[in-house]
Formats: sequence, structure tokens, C-alpha cells
Amino acid sequence: MKESTKEKMSLSPDELATELSMISKEYLIVEGQSDKYFWEHLHCGGLKKRLVRVANKKQCSGNKEYVKQVISIMNGRQKNNVVGVIDLDYDFVRDKIESIDNLYYYKYIDLENVLIQSSVFSEVNTLISSENKKLEDDVLKNILYKKAYILGILRLLNDIEKYNFCFEGLDYKKLLNNDDEKFLEYFVARMNLNKEREDIYSKVKLLLEKKYASEYICNGHDLINIFSELTRKIISTDNPIKYTEEVLGKMLILGYRITDNSSDVQDCTDIILIEDV
Repeated sequence: MKESTKEKMSLSPDELATELSMISKEYLIVEGQSDKYFWEHLHCGGLKKRLVRVANKKQCSGNKEYVKQVISIMNGRQKNNVVGVIDLDYDFVRDKIESIDNLYYYKYIDLENVLIQSSVFSEVNTLISSENKKLEDDVLKNILYKKAYILGILRLLNDIEKYNFCFEGLDYKKLLNNDDEKFLEYFVARMNLNKEREDIYSKVKLLLEKKYASEYICNGHDLINIFSELTRKIISTDNPIKYTEEVLGKMLILGYRITDNSSDVQDCTDIILIEDV
């Protein structure tokens, strides 16, 4: 089905809110399919079951904004049968977190970071690694965050300056096999940004000096893609096996267990941000 057709068939935030206002069932609104898969998996572990709906960004700047709008409309109508969970993205480091009733943020920048910071990471590492090539969990995690950090800084810079960088189709082997300086050269050349090179380098340096915590900077998709690259011979078997981003993501979700005996979304203190925002 064409994207334009899907867009026409999709509900706007107001239309979805109207639909959910007429139903007494409890719902959870999330940004993407992996989020839906994750929360439905938690139902099997005892989490209170809510019907999960995925944002479609119709009439919005993106899926995150869509979730915010639906929850805000529901709150305005004093309907409390719907909650939303969204990525933290760079809202934390930029002090832009919005306090909206019934809206929750993942504890770290996104779902993938929550999973990597949990005990399931160790289980997945054991499952996919060769016995003679397996790295200690902390060593592997440090490699992922160290390599993804410079790209996370570029994403943060893009968020701040609205450079309109394109992060699609990146060669993650270049990120894994080169230092930050070499990767920056590759990125600037790829974006045809030679005229802006010095300005970008200067701004990247300033952001690096702030030494933000990795779990608030490194994008989850970048982390999983680097993880995927590592599975080709480096930590996996001698055969040319490479676990894809999709497969690794599903493994992390399926292995995750609720640790707080949570009964509902707001009780998931190991998953969502619980600071008074």
C-alpha cells in the first residue's frame, strides 16, 4: 500500500482521541511497532493489559508529537483511559521535558537503551557470542557506547541547529572501524558539508566537552546496528553470520523481564522516567 494511501486512511490525533473517548477500554499509545511489541510482551509477564495503538504522525511533525497531542486532547476531555509512552530523545539533555498527565518517557533516550542497560543484555550476549570470542558484558557495552557516542553527538547537534542531516543509510562499519575524527570526515563528506566543516567540528567539540552520559546521547538504532556489525566474526562464530538489527531488537525485547512486579505502566520504574518533570 502506498504511503499516501496509508496517510489518508490514518486517523489524526483528534480523530483517534474521539474514538478512544467513546470506549471504556484502557489504551496505551506508543511511537512505533517495536514499542507495541515490547509492551504487549510485558502483558505476558503480568503487566496490566492495555490495548496498544501506534502513532502514525498524521497532521504532526512526527510520531512522538502525535502521541503528545492524543494524550493532551484526552486530558482536556477529562478521559483517563489512555496513557502514552514516548522516547526521551534529547529532551533530557536539552531540559525540554514536558510534564503532561498520563504521558511517560522511557527512562533513557529510547527503548533500546532501556533494554541494553537491563540484565537482558547479558542473556543476549551469551546467546549470540562464540564461547572463545565472547566479550564480558561491560566490555561489549562500553564498545557499543564508545563507538555510537560521536554519532549521538551529531544527532544532538542536528536537533539543536536544525541542520537537516540525513542519518539514513549510514555505513556502520566506518563507525566501528574508525576513530571519531575519521568518522566525522566520512560524515561531513557524505553530507557534502565541506563549507560548513569547521563550524560543525567546533560545535561538535563543544558538545563533547559537556560529557553527557552515554545513555542520554547514544541513539538506540545506532547501538543495535553496531552490535549487529560486531556479530560478523568478531564476537560470533567464524562463519559469516550477522544478526540483523531487527533480530537483535526482538531478542532484547523477548528476553526482558519486569523487575518491580509492576501492575501498570506508571509502576514500571525500571522502564520509565520517574523524576518529577
